[in-house]
Amino acid sequence: MNNEVLSFRGGKYTSLIPFLLMVAGLLGCSAMGLAAMEAFWVVACVCIMLGMVLASDSAKYFDAIIHGAASPLYITPIFCWIFAGMFASILKASGLGNGLVWMGLTFNIGKGFFAGITFLVAAIYSTSNGSGSSAIVTIGALLYPAGVALGVNPLVMAGAIVSGGAFGDNLAPVSDSTIVAAATMGVDIPGVVKTRLPYTLVAGGISFCLITALGFILDSGVSISAEQYALITGQADPKGLIMLVPAILVIVLAFRGINLILCMSMGGVLAVIMGIPSGLLTWSAIIHVTDSGIGGALIEGISGFIGLIVFIILSAAVIQPMISSGAVGSLLGKIKRFIKTPRQAEVTNWFVIALSAFGLCNNVTSQIVAGPIMKGIAEEYHISLYRAANFSDSVQAMFGYTMPWGGQSILMCATAAAAAATYSWCPSITNPLAMIPFTVHAFVIALVFLFSAVTGVGRKLDEKAEDAVGYVKKNMEENVEETLAETTAETIIETIA
Repeated sequence: MNNEVLSFRGGKYTSLIPFLLMVAGLLGCSAMGLAAMEAFWVVACVCIMLGMVLASDSAKYFDAIIHGAASPLYITPIFCWIFAGMFASILKASGLGNGLVWMGLTFNIGKGFFAGITFLVAAIYSTSNGSGSSAIVTIGALLYPAGVALGVNPLVMAGAIVSGGAFGDNLAPVSDSTIVAAATMGVDIPGVVKTRLPYTLVAGGISFCLITALGFILDSGVSISAEQYALITGQADPKGLIMLVPAILVIVLAFRGINLILCMSMGGVLAVIMGIPSGLLTWSAIIHVTDSGIGGALIEGISGFIGLIVFIILSAAVIQPMISSGAVGSLLGKIKRFIKTPRQAEVTNWFVIALSAFGLCNNVTSQIVAGPIMKGIAEEYHISLYRAANFSDSVQAMFGYTMPWGGQSILMCATAAAAAATYSWCPSITNPLAMIPFTVHAFVIALVFLFSAVTGVGRKLDEKAEDAVGYVKKNMEENVEETLAETTAETIIETIA
């Protein structure tokens, strides 16, 4: 598509109506307890149809939404999610979670430290497979009742588990939120992870200390017999710990700047090579054929991202007409009048993603909505887009992992309820609001970046980061040159941006 401006009835700001309606629809779905991708699909489709009616030329509008949906900025995360899903599903099937649970139970040195260790175990698991939700379910199923049995307050245990999930979801190169943060800012994933690591480790250290302190201060009031405790520990298996090796391989390769899809492919192959001989994996667990179709870890890993893939394509179709009409550029111009310094720009970006995350409480959706504004502000004030991506992914966790309509706290409540159904002495958590102050890491990581924005600590300007731009931008340019030889790659990149 060329750079021709897309016109709307009533002017360029009319193009904002479908987007604003989509945001309102997502908020409404969340408020009614319908925060599911299927509901989001319907909202986005309705908004696309409305935009087609509002556009002066429906054919040009259709060209614009196809251009947006086909942008490498959105296709890149889709490919990454597919391979990340397969890799994470293989690790899950291998029993890595049971191995980490064994580690947590083995190194128990008091109820306070057990809460801190639970945070670390959940953080390791979520970092290995990029899924905070998976960490909550897998680690929470055993460590939640174990911690309560040792005297840790149920809310502290729940907060430790959810905080660990938030840690890995924020840091892991295979995390959907990391992938989207990099894609919306047009930078490479290894660069994002490298620049984020110091902030994440600082926040993680603070969170560990706070969670440990809460573990010592607050008690569960539960006392069980050694036999009852053995029922929990009997499900842990240290053998699964060897599957940390493929996870570590992926992280190390990603830090070295290797293409993320290649990293996950190599990690998946190594996991199979290690898992089959050790008995942790079987071929039928990886992939199998039944009368009802094909199943197994590979299929489950891909299918788990189908909803997200459909939604990001539809979201791109809603967002692109705003850009093509010039409305986004005009709005950024108005916002920039009130911003005079890089500090003000970063504080503004912090609040932009915070507001988006508070309303939507979805780690991907909130970044897609806030991304164009944050990127425009960062570029105007020569702020590294790696840094902007880190603000986006880190600050969204403050609400995505704490607000009840975000899903993570409800998932933890469901995990606690399942533990209570299994162990009669284990209390459940029925009010997700009670968990908010105990989900420590979600708040700490956001406040670390607010401190960085205000003080300028770690600020890396664009002129120092240009040479570090990695494979995403490079591949975007190469793909454009190959498929649209008559148009320069630079022009297309400018159009996408």
